Amino acid sequence: MKGKDEAMAIGGHWSPSLDGPDPEKDPSVLIKTAIRCCKALTGIDLSVCTQWYRFAEIRYHRPEETHKGRTVPAHVETVVLFFPDVWHCLPTRSEWETLSRGYKQQLVEKLQGERKEADGEQDEEEKDDGEAKEISTPTHWSKLDPKTMKVNDLRKELESRTLSSKGLKSQLIARLTKQLKVEEQKEEQKELEKSEKEEEEEEDRKSEDDKEEEERKRQEEMERQRRERRYILPDEPAIIVHPNWAAKSGKFDCSIMSLSVLLDYRLEDNKEHSFEVSLFAELFNEMLQRDFGVRIYKALISLPEREDKKDKKSKKDERKEKKEEKDDETDDPKPKRRKSGDDKDKKEDRDEKKREDKRKDDSKDEEETEDDNNQEEYDPMEAEDAEDEDEDRDEEEMNKREDRREGNRHCKERSSKDKEKDKTQMVTVNRDLLMAFVYFDQSHCGYLLEKDMEEILYTLGLHLSRAQVKKLLNKVVLRESCFYRRLTDTSKDEENQEESEELQEDMLGNRLLLPSPTIKQESKAIEENVGLIVYNGAMVDVGSLLQKLEKSERVRAEIEQKLQLLEEKTDEDEKTILQLENSNKSLSAELKEVKKDLSQLQENLKISDDKNLQFEGQLNKTIKNLATVMDEIQSVLKQDIVKNEDKDQKSKENGANV
Repeated sequence: MKGKDEAMAIGGHWSPSLDGPDPEKDPSVLIKTAIRCCKALTGIDLSVCTQWYRFAEIRYHRPEETHKGRTVPAHVETVVLFFPDVWHCLPTRSEWETLSRGYKQQLVEKLQGERKEADGEQDEEEKDDGEAKEISTPTHWSKLDPKTMKVNDLRKELESRTLSSKGLKSQLIARLTKQLKVEEQKEEQKELEKSEKEEEEEEDRKSEDDKEEEERKRQEEMERQRRERRYILPDEPAIIVHPNWAAKSGKFDCSIMSLSVLLDYRLEDNKEHSFEVSLFAELFNEMLQRDFGVRIYKALISLPEREDKKDKKSKKDERKEKKEEKDDETDDPKPKRRKSGDDKDKKEDRDEKKREDKRKDDSKDEEETEDDNNQEEYDPMEAEDAEDEDEDRDEEEMNKREDRREGNRHCKERSSKDKEKDKTQMVTVNRDLLMAFVYFDQSHCGYLLEKDMEEILYTLGLHLSRAQVKKLLNKVVLRESCFYRRLTDTSKDEENQEESEELQEDMLGNRLLLPSPTIKQESKAIEENVGLIVYNGAMVDVGSLLQKLEKSERVRAEIEQKLQLLEEKTDEDEKTILQLENSNKSLSAELKEVKKDLSQLQENLKISDDKNLQFEGQLNKTIKNLATVMDEIQSVLKQDIVKNEDKDQKSKENGANV
């Protein structure tokens, strides 16, 4: 881009010293010019490109003019537009990864450098402020007592207050005391004013600070995003462009534009560089139109032709016979409905006759007008098409009658079939053909008109006659429109079926029937060391191909080394995996043994718990028995004690009696 809206092709003037002499005989000279100028303007190295298509050539007849005081004679300036295979400039995956890492490192370094610069500037500002304060700031009036100060101190204070420091000590004291009183009064006034305005100023400061902070954060975020867009590369490899901002007096810039945008040029774009880009866009569009038109032409000639009239008549006869057989076989007990059906048929026959009469009258009027206007423009194919359309309508009406007579018997079958039709999903099989049709169908309505299809076939340069074009279009055109989705899409059920063999016809049309113009082959002496070969309309650079081959060989060798390292690593990993598997097996065996021991211990624990419960029960029983025995013993002992006491009392009594 040159400026805001002016598009221009990337390139420049030929230099004999840099690119070589004689660009007319040596095709590599202008290619060198293109490589040099493209690298200087965008940073893209086109020397890797192997094929250079000489797409267009524009010649300007310059009149005689005066330039910087000298006359330039009339001459012819030639502009050549090349179309190289820039997709070979894409870096490999490893190169792209190294590039992305380098750009990220540059971003980090740049951010760190800016932070250091900002810190250094702040430190310098603080130092300057400190020095200025030391030099220029006077001491506060409350801290000074002029009567007790020395002469040097008095002079310094007066100099800091921009007063004269000359005179005797008494004069200096009087001058300083007067100034201090003035400062005291001013400070009191300022304090009063500040106390009144403090609230308002605080609110204003807060709002302004918030706004400034938000604006600063927004600008920092925008700057960060802009830098990330420039320095952080996408995941997929791409061609990196570095526009030269100083070129074209600082108005040069690069932008990616689609073909539709290039074709949407304005009348104001009448400068040479914009005209060249618009011409290239038109030529490229015509090339695509021809390629897609040939693709559509191939699809049309591969389609089978429609059925002839004889086949249609035979089908009609068969339908009539079937109809008669059905009428004979079916004996309906409902004559009222039959009568109503017959009445309907009679009405339909009358309507058909009226329509046919109207059609005949219209066709007669059209034929008369056509004969009057242009007698030579008689087309037999159109007449056949009209007859075919009438026959198709008759067949449709016959089918409608049969459907009405069958009525309710096939109602359920039809509903089920309709459901199946709705369920069938269509899949795009021929994507290239769909792309060709969609390129011409700019409104994406799903069909192309018959006249548009005719224009597409006429502009292919195959010299097809009108009858041949009509014959091709009759295969696909219905009601003056071609629904191309029927040619590109099929149902999922038919997707896996084998395709029918395409009809092989001559793709050159009528070109072989016409005399071919003799092409004068100009013998151009090309030097052997140029290394350019014309192949399929493109100049192939053998040197760049060999360089690319060497590069691919180097990449292949690196990949083989990496593959070898990966194989070694996989071998080591396999060994470690085997060791881990063996250790896993041994650990699993040990785990099984430990589980067995644990189960045995659990069984022993259960047995011991049971025994413990038994022993506890026995102990409880013995304790109870012992308690009962002890109670009995105590009761017996008590009885014995009572008896002994009784005996003793008796013996005492007996002794007393004695």
